[in-house]
Amino acid sequence: MTGQSVVRRKKFESRIEPVVNEALGDPPEFLKPAAAEAWEEFRRLMPWLNRSHRGITELASILQSRQAAGVLAVPGQTLLLRCLGSMGGTPATSRFAVVPGPEDADPADKYFQ
Repeated sequence: MTGQSVVRRKKFESRIEPVVNEALGDPPEFLKPAAAEAWEEFRRLMPWLNRSHRGITELASILQSRQAAGVLAVPGQTLLLRCLGSMGGTPATSRFAVVPGPEDADPADKYFQ
């Protein structure tokens, strides 16, 4: 996250983010109980996460459970911080996380009907 969308608003104001209507969902079956708890915590703390975030949420959940158990070394902590940053889960990146609203009609739709 570079913050360019904040600094150069005009460039990004016409950007339409894709809307994923499916929620993040339940943790995958292969996650251990501690990682599944971390998943639920992420889902509670970051309500903007959706189905497209499942992969990074799986990784962050595993890393968070190892951190809670006290077995995550410094490289793993760095990776966890990067995952959280990508998910909008840090104070510096949470301002970029936006819960998408309903998708507006695409002006080009009239040409494809």
